[in-house]
Amino acid sequence: MDVPKRDPMSIVDKIMRHVSGVLIGCCLLATMPLYAEGSPAIPAFTAHYELLRNGKMKVGEVKRTTAIQENGAITFESYSKTTGLAALFIKDKITERTSFILDGNTIQPQDYLYDRKGGKRSRVVKLNFDWAKKSVTNAINGEPWQMEISPGTQDKLSYQLQLMIDLQANLTAFNYPVADGGTLKEYRFTLLGEETIKTPMGKIETIKIKRERAADSKRKTTIWFAKSLHYLPVRIKQGKSDDEFVTLEIKKAEGI
Repeated sequence: MDVPKRDPMSIVDKIMRHVSGVLIGCCLLATMPLYAEGSPAIPAFTAHYELLRNGKMKVGEVKRTTAIQENGAITFESYSKTTGLAALFIKDKITERTSFILDGNTIQPQDYLYDRKGGKRSRVVKLNFDWAKKSVTNAINGEPWQMEISPGTQDKLSYQLQLMIDLQANLTAFNYPVADGGTLKEYRFTLLGEETIKTPMGKIETIKIKRERAADSKRKTTIWFAKSLHYLPVRIKQGKSDDEFVTLEIKKAEGI
């Protein structure tokens, strides 16, 4: 049954469909830095975020985990779910996972998984990167096919850590080819400047950036990265207008 356009819960459904693409947070299990010698740090930390509608009503939570595999690759996993009143209407739970290696300062994804379950829009997407052949195998609900990729291509999760690395390198423009929706899309971000914001963790000095909207998108995305926390994202705001938006707000962080 379709949700009425102005039903408050319709925005929650949109959040759960797009949360993995724009909401950035991490929950790293290890107690050692996850980076190659000479590369910018991806520090070990734990972070928890609340998902708020219009800055007030809590509608979800996001938790992410990173661990080192036996072969030396790093696994970055995200888990998102609705909470409170929203969970009565939208029961979807989303697990996202990327496995990658570091090539100098560049993240090189190996495998990617998107698994949505619990609601009517169940969906499983798997990507396997073959860098020798410069191709990626994309399997959606068990139907695989291939496409070509360019050097530096990211998946919809790995580019988020790449942003943290590039901010540490003092870059001011950020462009990433991303395997997204069966095509190779260009994710572009622009530096807006510095801003001190209030969070549940107190006042934090941040670097503020925005994502340049694609021609077919009306959503605006702004991200605040904490300078003192290895550029960990502490707030992400997304919406089509100032009247309807969602915010991912950090609750606490440990080990960073």
